[in-house]
Amino acid sequence: MQPILNLFLAIIRDISLIDIVDVVLVSYAIYRALLFIEGTRAYNLLKGLGIILVLLVITKDLDFNTVSWVLSNALPTGFLALVVIFQPELRRALEDIGRGKFLGEQIVSEESIPEMAEEVCKTIEACAKKRIGALIVFEQEIGLKDIVENGVLMRSRITSELLNTIFMPFTPLHDGAVVIKGQLIEAASCFLPTTSNHTDVAKELGARHRAAIGVTEVTDALVFVVSEETGQISKAKGGKLTRGLTMDRVRKLVAAAFTRVNRSRGIFAKK
Repeated sequence: MQPILNLFLAIIRDISLIDIVDVVLVSYAIYRALLFIEGTRAYNLLKGLGIILVLLVITKDLDFNTVSWVLSNALPTGFLALVVIFQPELRRALEDIGRGKFLGEQIVSEESIPEMAEEVCKTIEACAKKRIGALIVFEQEIGLKDIVENGVLMRSRITSELLNTIFMPFTPLHDGAVVIKGQLIEAASCFLPTTSNHTDVAKELGARHRAAIGVTEVTDALVFVVSEETGQISKAKGGKLTRGLTMDRVRKLVAAAFTRVNRSRGIFAKK
C-alpha cells in the first residue's frame, strides 16, 4: 500500500497547473465532439474504428502478427474514409465552431427574438380561432427536466408549422404540453402537475388550465393555454391564471419570455 501511495504522491508533485488545464481542455473538446456527432452516421463509424483500435492493441499483446498487420493497415484507411464520406458533416462542424455552437449553446442575434415569438403567436392565434386546445410552457430559471423526461424529446427549431401539427386533434402528440426551452421546442406531449388549490379555481376550467396553474405553483414557468371549448387564451404565472388575453398582449408576453430567459443564459448577443 505504501509504494502505491508514494507513487501517487510523486505523480501529484510532478503535475503542474498547466498540465491540469491542458487535460481539462482536451477532455472537454472530446466531450463536445462526441455530443456533436451522437446519433449521426459518423458516430457509428467512429465506434467501429474504436473497436478496431482496441483489437489492434489486444492482438499486438498476444503476438497475433497477421491479424495485427491487417488491422494496423485498415485503421488509417478507416480514418481516411471518415474524412471523405463525412465531408459535409465536418464542414458543418467547422461552421458551428465559428458560430460558437460547438462549445456551447449557439449565440444568436437578439434580433431573432421577434421572429421566434411570432411563430409561437401564430400558433396560439390559429388554435384560438379554430378552438383547438393548446398548452405551451416557457421554461424560465427553474428547469423542467422532470416534466420534459415524461414527454417526447424534440429539441427542434421553433416554427408555427411544427407547433400546429403537434396540437392538431387526434395526433399522437396532441395531449399534453409543449415545453419551450431557450430557442428550441424541447419536448411535446408533456404532462404537468395539476394544481392542488382546487378552491380558488373556477369550476368550468378543464384539465389544461389546472395543469397550467399547477406547474406555475412549483416553478417560475410561463404557460399559455388555449381553451378547446371557447377558444379563449389564458396565461398562468406564479400559480395565478389570467384569462381572456388579446393577441397584442400575448405577443408582448411571449417576446418578453424569450428575451428574459435567453439573456439570463447568455444565449443571445446584441449586434
